Amino acid sequence: MKVLVTGSQGFIGRHVCAALRQRGHGVVGLDFAPTAEIVADITQTIPMVVGVDAIIHLAALANPRECDTNPAKAFGVNVQGTHQVLKTALQFGVKKFVFSSSAHVYDIPPRYLPTDECHPLRLNNTYTTTKLLGEQLCHLFYENHGLSYTTLRLYNAYGPGQVCGYFIPDILARARDGPVDLQGGNTTKDWVFVADVAMAFVRAVETPYVGAVNIGTGIETPLRDIADVIAAAAGTTVSGWGTSGATRMRADRQRAKQVLGWEPQLTLQEGLNATIAAAYQTVPV
Repeated sequence: MKVLVTGSQGFIGRHVCAALRQRGHGVVGLDFAPTAEIVADITQTIPMVVGVDAIIHLAALANPRECDTNPAKAFGVNVQGTHQVLKTALQFGVKKFVFSSSAHVYDIPPRYLPTDECHPLRLNNTYTTTKLLGEQLCHLFYENHGLSYTTLRLYNAYGPGQVCGYFIPDILARARDGPVDLQGGNTTKDWVFVADVAMAFVRAVETPYVGAVNIGTGIETPLRDIADVIAAAAGTTVSGWGTSGATRMRADRQRAKQVLGWEPQLTLQEGLNATIAAAYQTVPV
């Protein structure tokens, strides 16, 4: 199968391209970065690629704070850009479209845990609004044009190479400088190692399922626990809990297992060890 991957030079995109190649698929990477095979802006006309069977659409403005700061850019990239890539899929004669969404489209705090795909959705901020609109565009193209799609609602992806602006790389950077003062430490998240996330996209391309699928481990871990592991590796400590406004996140991953045959392979400790080792060039004790 020949797969076009948008956002191929991003954190998740690099891992998805590698996982596809390991499974024997042909990969064409598209990104605005000059190192991509196809350098293009997804909001504009995308150059023709012959023989594409599927598209994995990862390109997005993915940092919620940046989306809130620049909503026009967020809607341009995440909504207009998704519409342009969907039109491109029709032009290329693509048979399968895989869209990268977020678990933050669910009502926060969630009404129940673990959260399944039938949980009520909510426009929590600019980012989640653009992702929900992207999901609706995928369904519209399925209803109107028969373009098969799978939406993956990602929980908290992490791993080597993730840039600052997200919790784990931020703590890695702060712990280098000494004790970490942590706010909201009892908030929990469902952490998924990036290699496992990448394999979920591969499975989505390879299976005919149409609809949304959670990609999470089904395990919630407090931010404080993550910070403690990183601080110990850096030879420092964490102070503060900041209990006010704490929320919980935990995926129901039964649908991913049933329709994609996907399950996470790495434990949180294994994933953190790999992430810390890459950041500090050492193996944590």
